Amino acid sequence: MSGKHYIDNKHFENLISLYKKDPQEYEEELFHLFDILISNILVGFSFKLDEEDAKQECFLLILKTLKNFNPEMGNAFNYFTTVILNNLKLLYTKNKKYNEKIESYINLKKDLLDS
Repeated sequence: MSGKHYIDNKHFENLISLYKKDPQEYEEELFHLFDILISNILVGFSFKLDEEDAKQECFLLILKTLKNFNPEMGNAFNYFTTVILNNLKLLYTKNKKYNEKIESYINLKKDLLDS
């Protein structure tokens, strides 16, 4: 692996394979790479989300989907980038709708008090 924020796909896939066989041995290194990937996506797409909450949600989803990853179906970097990106889009949309509902409620309450 070269560079601080670069993930080498072959190393990534190998680490996933090793993690599936011995999670305790490879968990720290693998999830460090996932942390880099999630952080880069959050910054790269400028999601307006609480970073720690978003990361937690992504890590939970990664734990659920990790067992389903098969390198014969595509490379790990693309697979997990898609998983993370789709999850962050969902979180962003959910938060945006929630904030719009709160704003609508506040405006409605203000209008009622003003009349």
